[in-house]
Amino acid sequence: MKLLVGIIVTLFTSVWVALSLRQDPGYAMISFGEWSIETSLAFFVIVLILSFLAFYALLRLSVRLWQTPGQTLAAHRRRLHNKARRLFELGSRQMAAGQWITAEKTLLKGAEHSETPALHYLSAARAIHPLNDMKWRRDLHLRQAEDSLDADPLTVQLARAEFLLDDRQAEQARPILESLYVLHPRHPGVLQYLAKAYQQLGVWELLRKLLPELHKQKALGPERFAEIQSAVYHALLQSAAASGSLESLRTLWKQTPAVLREEDEAYLVEYATALCDCEAAADAETLLREAINRRWSQQLVVGYGMLGRGNATAQLAAAESWLVQHGDDPHLLLTLGRLAKRCQQNAKARDYLERSIQIMPTPDAYQELGELLESLHELTHAGQCFHAGLRLLVGKPQEKQGAMLPAAEVSQQLQRPMGPAIAT
Repeated sequence: MKLLVGIIVTLFTSVWVALSLRQDPGYAMISFGEWSIETSLAFFVIVLILSFLAFYALLRLSVRLWQTPGQTLAAHRRRLHNKARRLFELGSRQMAAGQWITAEKTLLKGAEHSETPALHYLSAARAIHPLNDMKWRRDLHLRQAEDSLDADPLTVQLARAEFLLDDRQAEQARPILESLYVLHPRHPGVLQYLAKAYQQLGVWELLRKLLPELHKQKALGPERFAEIQSAVYHALLQSAAASGSLESLRTLWKQTPAVLREEDEAYLVEYATALCDCEAAADAETLLREAINRRWSQQLVVGYGMLGRGNATAQLAAAESWLVQHGDDPHLLLTLGRLAKRCQQNAKARDYLERSIQIMPTPDAYQELGELLESLHELTHAGQCFHAGLRLLVGKPQEKQGAMLPAAEVSQQLQRPMGPAIAT
């Protein structure tokens, strides 16, 4: 619409000027020295306009010619940058496909003319990293990335620490990561690799102090965080147990996250065992018994039977109270057999262990029954149990006669006259 209005206005203006000049074309004279030029005003104006246009065109041409070398250079530079970008994309695809050496060459080829050469060198280092005999080239590319003008020191140092950790050289990675942690205490990458370094070095107390920030910054996924947290507190518990200090054990227990105290059954059993070793068997028994009453767990039940200290009679009575609801649980029967052995109730222990084996033969049940029979001087029966347990332990198929029969059947069979020895 605006274009149409402009054309109409220009057309009317031109017609008006043409009619005006036809009635009175005007007069113009230019004189210089002995020369003078006379013409109509209309012609003079036209010549003046054309002269201006010619001068303007000449000026634009001169400017364009002046700028041509720079524009040509810029165009060449853009072409090289585009080529470098295409090479980076190609190298990334080759690296994803496992073409390590080819990817390295492609990435290095584009680094010289790239706007981000450090990224090319870092990617080349990552490409060659899986090849163990090419570590020197990886380190060379890292130095090239570090020396690039666009280098980000944090990114380069993180890559160097990552490579060292992958090479199991945590001692060398630790000072790099600790210095980065001082400068970037909330950076997820720094936290992740520092945690990995501490885990490889077994510096569990420092790793425990790092756990809150790891969780806050979401530096690790939920499963990985739970795995590291469990490893930390299991290691600290082993250290506290080895020290033999009951106070250290209880302090650690108070510091332990609730999720581990309530859900990590292995940690609970390990803590109870450590309490027993520190002459706090009553606390250990109460801890496991209350945990079992809250939530039935085969691992906790087995751990309850392996405390080995405290009032065995009371422990046996507590475990027998669980028979009402879990009488067919082989793990409970195994625990009852162990507790009955401690109470010197051999007949009851034998009955519990044989019932456990009948439901689910296990190496532990055969071991306990074999030891019981050995103490009763039933050496042949005991040997049969040890043999059966050993076969289960090494993963051999269960036999249908002789040693691999459940203990009750073994006992009945051995009451009959013995035949030739059974080959194993």
